[in-house]
Amino acid sequence: MSMFIQNPDVIIIGAGASGLSAAQTLINAGLKTLVLESDDHIGGRCITDTSTFATPFDRGGSWLHSAEINPLSGLAEKHGFEFFKTPWVSQQVISNGKHLSDEEVVDYRKYMDEMWNHITEVGKTDLTTAIEPILPDSEWKDTAKLFISHILGGDYDVTTPSDLANYEHSDGNWLIEGGLGNFIKHLHCDVDVVLDCPVSKIDYSGSKVHVTTPKGTVEADHVVLTVSVGVLAAEKIEFIPTLPNQKLQAISDLPNGLLNKVGFEFDPSWSETHEGYLVDYHPCEEEYCNLAFKFYDSNLMTAFTGGRFAAQVENEGIGAATDFCMQALKEVFGNDVTKYVTKTSETAWNNYEHTFGSYSYPLPGRTSAREVLAETINEKVFFAGEATMKNTFATVHGAYLSGKRAAKKIIDIQQQKT
Repeated sequence: MSMFIQNPDVIIIGAGASGLSAAQTLINAGLKTLVLESDDHIGGRCITDTSTFATPFDRGGSWLHSAEINPLSGLAEKHGFEFFKTPWVSQQVISNGKHLSDEEVVDYRKYMDEMWNHITEVGKTDLTTAIEPILPDSEWKDTAKLFISHILGGDYDVTTPSDLANYEHSDGNWLIEGGLGNFIKHLHCDVDVVLDCPVSKIDYSGSKVHVTTPKGTVEADHVVLTVSVGVLAAEKIEFIPTLPNQKLQAISDLPNGLLNKVGFEFDPSWSETHEGYLVDYHPCEEEYCNLAFKFYDSNLMTAFTGGRFAAQVENEGIGAATDFCMQALKEVFGNDVTKYVTKTSETAWNNYEHTFGSYSYPLPGRTSAREVLAETINEKVFFAGEATMKNTFATVHGAYLSGKRAAKKIIDIQQQKT
């Protein structure tokens, strides 16, 4: 028996930042809206863990990127949330196993700035190259290029400068009081969601769209699909008729990249770092992580692994990423540091069946795939999510804006009918 509201105007598939913002916009416009979520919680890839550590731990999205122009910044301020605005700066670097001196760390930071600026400039005119061939020469290149996967989701040899050139950047990468996932939940607390309800089929062959789930089948005039490109590529949802070839090609051209985290909680007596303190750790080859200390000016450190290396250690099993990041801690602060670590927790987004990855990146020469993925099918099937955003991809605010964009398209169509 169906457990759904009767005769919805719109069905939204996925209750992450994009699905929730779409739902809120549609509900505010008076449209009857049903939200279906395959997972057991809302937030999608923006989820705050408040039970593991004394400090909230964002297992997915955590920063308000480009905070000065980020629409979520203004909303957070309006709702009374506090920000943590301390900039994050590399203080210690191990490059190919070498501990850099203070002067070399400064030089390394200058190269990082030069690298990103150069990638962006090349991307304004070159739409086909990969990042690797255009990287400026430096003795720090082999280490700095490994950070690219932490920003773009994919590694230096499979990502493209043109995607980064499209990104709308401003100053500020801020943390938000209580965690970004908790803020997204707060912002959409009035949206009802059917949890544990994966969609297996979307039939848009008739005048209505029929959506099949284990809890029943429901129909509506429109569907907003906000699942990750990882889920789309895994063909977890059957489409009738099959998605158009250009849409399938766009999904293929937009792999879901990977950024995993390991949270470390320290005993308060350990005071070797401060808020905004970063360590870059590159012992050899493509093994790399960075460590960000004192999240929320607390005892929480978050370590990051990205791209192929993150997938490799995730596939080695639970604890492998934690062990690698613990090795980094010991290399920098000595073996005694381990006795101050009280708790750890790691993510494994690549094999997580509700996302199959973290966020998208276009292959070289395929930057336009984002716009193709965003295209509506027959004014019935709408696509949202960070992967559909040309200028704000790979961000929570990009997902949020994509949901509002899809909702406004539907509202315009409904208004034309009346």
